[in-house]
Amino acid sequence: MINKKLLLTRSLTGAVYVGLILACILTDQVVLMAWLLALFAMLGSYEYQVMTKANVYALFLKIWHALMSGLLVYTSYELATYTGDFKPVLMAILPYMLYVLFYLIGEIYRLQRLPAVEVGHAFFSHLYVAIPLGLLLMLTGDRYGIAEVLGADFAFPRTFWLLPVFVTIWLNDTGAFLVGSLLGRHKLLERVSPNKTWEGAIGGAVLAIAGCIGFYYLFPEVTAPAHWMILGFIIVFFSNYGDLFESFLKRSYGVKDSGNLLPGHGGILDRIDSLLFVSIPALLYINMVVLQH
Repeated sequence: MINKKLLLTRSLTGAVYVGLILACILTDQVVLMAWLLALFAMLGSYEYQVMTKANVYALFLKIWHALMSGLLVYTSYELATYTGDFKPVLMAILPYMLYVLFYLIGEIYRLQRLPAVEVGHAFFSHLYVAIPLGLLLMLTGDRYGIAEVLGADFAFPRTFWLLPVFVTIWLNDTGAFLVGSLLGRHKLLERVSPNKTWEGAIGGAVLAIAGCIGFYYLFPEVTAPAHWMILGFIIVFFSNYGDLFESFLKRSYGVKDSGNLLPGHGGILDRIDSLLFVSIPALLYINMVVLQH
């Protein structure tokens, strides 16, 4: 049975989260999207360190590593908006490289039994959270030619591809939650996530694929229906594994949620876990397959 109070709380929190993202996409604001994803990266990196008990006695380092996650997303923004002048890109990358060098030098002077563990957690938080969010920004920009395909008056040509990626993930999550809560009987992977069921996974997939077919009917000029469906399958597959991986992390460290920032959802990682696994394959498929036809 669905917990109505939990559903209301999740819905209100989700509405704010969805509203912020849609506001950036539908107004074609790449820079605002970059700021929002940088915020997600910083919060996610911090939550990861808290969850894994990294830098327990060094709050400054947790904050510093989180800030550097945001810097990685900013670097991706400079790459996404690259116009031929490499200087802004270099100026974005340089502070991160200096941070890496001086952080590693600083670890020599810290009294750590296992310094590689602290270093590993710091950089894995960037690999897991910041880099996928940064690569998501690579789906934005003028190079995708949406204005030429849909017309010069189309409202959001630079952020267009973010819309189907986010919406398909949301449809998959919503369908899995509703169908799983109502009909879920058979566990998907109980060892990792005891609440997820096959019924929920199938329900989420059906709703997500239907949403991608809907995108074809809304924007038939962009690509063939087969590409929309394959993109939907890719997003569903990696979305589920992104969710499972974060559940695996939480069970490994004995925590229920990655944080308590988002009522009804937990932390920011609980909200963006699917996105972290989807961004890279979606970027590759859209650039290497969809845009080549």
